[in-house]
Amino acid sequence: MDNFEKQEAISNLLLSFYDPIVYKFFDIESDKLLDEKIEVLTRLKNGDAPIDIPNYYKVLELYPENELWD
Repeated sequence: MDNFEKQEAISNLLLSFYDPIVYKFFDIESDKLLDEKIEVLTRLKNGDAPIDIPNYYKVLELYPENELWD
């Protein structure tokens, strides 16, 4: 699967479920970590909890690393 196909798969996966954290901090424009993003989004779509997904926070590229928020 090339990067274009991976980006298309990611876009389709994002439309298949709702996770407010993903929608806020997921960088749809980024070409980094495409395989990891597909894995995380597929697991979320299948109902896995974020805590059970190893790369959940890693693929949230816009997540503020040094800020505390709730």
